[in-house]
Amino acid sequence: MTRQTARDLDGRAFDPPVEQDGTTVITAVSSTSHSASAGDGDAGRGPTAAMAGTRPLGAFEVRDGRVRWHPVVDVTRVVTTAEIVLGAVAVASRLAGRPPAARARVTMGPGGWVSLKSGTVSLRPAGRGWRRTQPATPARRPWWARLLAATALERLLG
Repeated sequence: MTRQTARDLDGRAFDPPVEQDGTTVITAVSSTSHSASAGDGDAGRGPTAAMAGTRPLGAFEVRDGRVRWHPVVDVTRVVTTAEIVLGAVAVASRLAGRPPAARARVTMGPGGWVSLKSGTVSLRPAGRGWRRTQPATPARRPWWARLLAATALERLLG
């Protein structure tokens, strides 16, 4: 038994109608085909490639003079779209959680003191698990460091 289909210009194919219990069903699929050839035209030999496939679209149901369309849900496309959306949301939330860029004028004073004016700098100290941390000795800050609200560079880097 051969299966005959009627094709229209858009690449959609309709199977012959199937009738049962007063209901007629006409299925529709989208068909694609691609072919390529890069051989010499005279001899007809050389590399060629062909690819063809179909994708179900749905079915028309004709019952009591009324026509209804029943589309097919492509689960693979739905799952792929959901994965892409969830991945984009995860990347966006990760990027939104990062600290903002530094927006301050940093000047260096004598003795290694750093002065931050007109803004704040968010520094993340590097984790140095292989070194012992030494307790900070409270050193007296110079008068100019207190006046400029300067912070020692060693204190900023952790």
